[in-house]
Amino acid sequence: MYSYAIIGFGALGRSHAFYLDKMSKKRGDIYLKAICGTTAEEFSKSISLNLGSVNTADIDIKNCSFYDDYKELIEKEKPDIIISAMPTFLHKEVAVFALNNGCHVFSEKPMAITPEACENMMNAAEKNNRRLMIGQCLRFDAAYAKLKEYIDKETWGKPYRAEFARYSKMPRWTVNNWILDPAQSGGCILDMHVHDVDLINWFFGVPDRLDSVVTHAKCELESVFTRYYYDDGLFVTANADWSLTDTYPFKSHCMVNFEKAVAEILNGALTVYTEDEAIAVKLPETSYFEKEMESFINWVADGIECDEISAKSVYNTMKIAFEEINFAKAKEQQV
Repeated sequence: MYSYAIIGFGALGRSHAFYLDKMSKKRGDIYLKAICGTTAEEFSKSISLNLGSVNTADIDIKNCSFYDDYKELIEKEKPDIIISAMPTFLHKEVAVFALNNGCHVFSEKPMAITPEACENMMNAAEKNNRRLMIGQCLRFDAAYAKLKEYIDKETWGKPYRAEFARYSKMPRWTVNNWILDPAQSGGCILDMHVHDVDLINWFFGVPDRLDSVVTHAKCELESVFTRYYYDDGLFVTANADWSLTDTYPFKSHCMVNFEKAVAEILNGALTVYTEDEAIAVKLPETSYFEKEMESFINWVADGIECDEISAKSVYNTMKIAFEEINFAKAKEQQV
């Protein structure tokens, strides 16, 4: 039996609790032992999240302990698995402490706020022979997984151009607006744009070079516009902006231009455009958060590894994102 604890109980922590409970009932060999960041009364409230509606009211918590201090939780309860959904600036601290205390760790994206922090996390996992997974959830989304299949198998020929975009109103929902402080969140680049950076890394690998610009009109690092260059001729662009008005709806877009077709994902729906027809690709409806948790638990409990859960792969994503920030800042200093 494997015990798990959830540290941080905002929207993502609640979502992970929901899907882990679903897995617990299915598998029978994992169970919830403790939670840090909420109370029994608040835990049982059913709320609708921007991640979709989840209901935690039916989760059995009679044997679950509640804590305000994650270190106390880990030291007293000694869970096998930690699910960390804490603010970005605490990702490294929580993960390293948990790994050093013998826990396997699932830590939310982005991996950490600096390259050194990312390396500390990976070193702690290796030193303690523990599993470390980073929650780059779009690797588990059916549309993006199908697009990666097209790329890997060259279903529509070789890709030669791709573009990604992600737009949002300004995120003002965190405590003390920590998410708007790049020193705590990494700004739009590490919090939102990192999804597309990770897809680019997953699809095409690390680019041979890049150039970036950023804007700071409403808050620091509010938007980023990057071009990625590959020596084989592939050209990729990615834009992200979270400084839009409160009435502007969230939008995401991805397009890959292949030799024989164009594949586009617009707000989650995948369409392939050939010279003769537009194909609306039918995809499974399983939540990517559910698939993400299943992969992590299968890795820990059953030893089933897959590319999607490699922390080392995600570290390459972070290196790309850090390079974008550094390139843009260096460019600004030259002006």
